[in-house]
Amino acid sequence: MSRLLLVLIAWILSSSGMMVQAGSVTVGAPSEDIATNRALAKVPSGKEVTDTSCVEIGTAGYSTHYRCTVTWE
Repeated sequence: MSRLLLVLIAWILSSSGMMVQAGSVTVGAPSEDIATNRALAKVPSGKEVTDTSCVEIGTAGYSTHYRCTVTWE
């Protein structure tokens, strides 16, 4: 039983280095298009974008600001 447990732990530790790690970046700007484009520009080359989302943020003086997040694999 203990030998099986050691093999299982070794397998988990060795396979964790092979996992694909996702990343994300969040950027704010006065327009949704600008915030999205700035975030997309920060995606590392060769990575595939998996999600893009934006949140509208109200600021003082009735102006609007956007915070957009881009996620990649």
